[in-house]
Amino acid sequence: MRTARILIIDDDSILLATLASTLRLRLPDTQIETGESALASLERIRANEYDAIICDGQQPRIDGVAFVRAVRKVHPEMPVLLLIEKHDQDLIWQTTNAGAYDFLVKPVDEGTLLLAVHRAIEVSRLRCQVKQEEANLLATLGKVLKDLEVLYSAYGLQTNFEAFMESMNAERQASRHKDECRPIVKQRKGTLSDRLKESD
Repeated sequence: MRTARILIIDDDSILLATLASTLRLRLPDTQIETGESALASLERIRANEYDAIICDGQQPRIDGVAFVRAVRKVHPEMPVLLLIEKHDQDLIWQTTNAGAYDFLVKPVDEGTLLLAVHRAIEVSRLRCQVKQEEANLLATLGKVLKDLEVLYSAYGLQTNFEAFMESMNAERQASRHKDECRPIVKQRKGTLSDRLKESD
């Protein structure tokens, strides 16, 4: 099993060091990396796979919503956990809509931090396993179709299947793009609870 990798991003150097030390101590088999800027860390995220990213939701030059969206563009399934100052329901709603995996309210309790990180690592591991099994299944199916073509002179089965899979992947990409382009907040007055009442 590969070593899990966690990236922690916070412009507060003391909190950053505290979180990193806690995770290194409690998760010795996990590779912990740190960054002080969410914007600067995006280049590193594009080039690497992380099992989870923990990021301060109020970073200079990029907010939590924009950061989550930027990560999802390059790694759609990578869990992003945002550090927030308080239980701001509107902020939580916006960032959840953008694709955030979880929220941690400062000051972060050690037990809560460890539970959230463990869950994120497990989700990443399961997603990786599903992708691997899907690839194995498609490879096996390709071989079966090839054998059927030879046995029954049913040439074109594999080509049609590949065309079908390309079509499915294109639909998946289009759906993902549509979700990214969807407005995050409706331009309406009122609190989140008001909007929820309206939708009932």
